[in-house]
Amino acid sequence: MSLKDKEKWNKKYSAREPEDRQACDWLLENVGLLTGEGQALDLAMGEGRNALYLAERGYRVTGVDISEVGVARAQALARENNLTLNTVVADLDNYEIKENEYDLISCFYFLDRNLFPAIKKGLKPGGLLIYQTFNVDYLKYSGFKKEWVLATNELLREFQDWHVLNYREVDLAEEENAHAALVARK
Repeated sequence: MSLKDKEKWNKKYSAREPEDRQACDWLLENVGLLTGEGQALDLAMGEGRNALYLAERGYRVTGVDISEVGVARAQALARENNLTLNTVVADLDNYEIKENEYDLISCFYFLDRNLFPAIKKGLKPGGLLIYQTFNVDYLKYSGFKKEWVLATNELLREFQDWHVLNYREVDLAEEENAHAALVARK
């Protein structure tokens, strides 16, 4: 990412009302896998809806995002709800994920393939990865560049040596959304 990306996201968050606080559906659908124990890392957390949901479940959460506006909104929501949320304003291109630090790592609607090795190292053995982002079918609905979306089964291939607990690829034409979603245990 870049300064231009940071400015784009700050402007986007500043120009709208805070997003719906409900966690992403994929996280809610897999709530039965959440132990609520240990450290969680939410990458590209935006305004923090998924990070806050994990904190409500008992995780000690660190949320990382490039946008100061998004992070400030997440912190405000955490205070309003008496939750503890550690936040970091950082460009994920330069953010170091500590090795064997996390019991859960989540990432929603952000793709940087260079993070895959760091995610793999950052999860403790037995740790849970919850990942969802746009796939190639999304190109027909958006002006995205091809490198910003997953190829068919790309997440599945990338984490094939892990225990995949849940996986899907969907094209929701009525919502103009297409994504891949994975839950896997290291």
